[in-house]
Amino acid sequence: MNKIFRIEGIPSPIAWIYSLIAKKNLIMGDLYKEVAYEVTSTITSGNVLDVGTGPGYLPFEIARRSSGLEITGIEFSPGMVEIARKNASDRGLSDNVEFQLASAADLPFEDGHFDVVLSTLSLHHRLHPAEYITEIHRVLKIDGEAWIYDIRRDTTKETNAKPKRKYGWWLSFIFLNIVRAHSSIRVKEVEEIISSLEISFSSTNILDTGVFLKLQLSK
Repeated sequence: MNKIFRIEGIPSPIAWIYSLIAKKNLIMGDLYKEVAYEVTSTITSGNVLDVGTGPGYLPFEIARRSSGLEITGIEFSPGMVEIARKNASDRGLSDNVEFQLASAADLPFEDGHFDVVLSTLSLHHRLHPAEYITEIHRVLKIDGEAWIYDIRRDTTKETNAKPKRKYGWWLSFIFLNIVRAHSSIRVKEVEEIISSLEISFSSTNILDTGVFLKLQLSK
């Protein structure tokens, strides 16, 4: 993958713009709801980590569905952490969700701390994806799972037609053409990342969920 123009932390001025876009984006909002539903259907208590949490919208969806989970979101962008903490306060969720400034390649948590580690729409940003996934492996409990979602670039015409029917032509055009042009990944690239890992998971699966890919890793 070409890393020349990739950044892992969104600069603070742009973070506020991204936060507003993400809040209004129905496609991303539906993804967060689906992931939150899957998490809370899988575990009812324990520790959940969201890597690259952005404005915190995924942790908020999880917190609304379950009071038994301790949810932590980490971000490399100080501006984004500030936004996420403000969003938590505005929603009355500061006691349920914690946000920290940290690098995905150097997570400030002890080994085997989390039951589930999540990451949405940020794998394509990682300068060193193998290091990032190795850190996820380290902080996962035995039998814990990591679910890494990203926008899929190499979709079929049939797949592209589904969001057009659900969200309309204009939103789908922006997402499938403009957003995906700089924020997406191919299946082959994900396979290359997995093959480059020096650690092993008990199972690895790349799941096609339409315009998104889900990399499911079990420790």
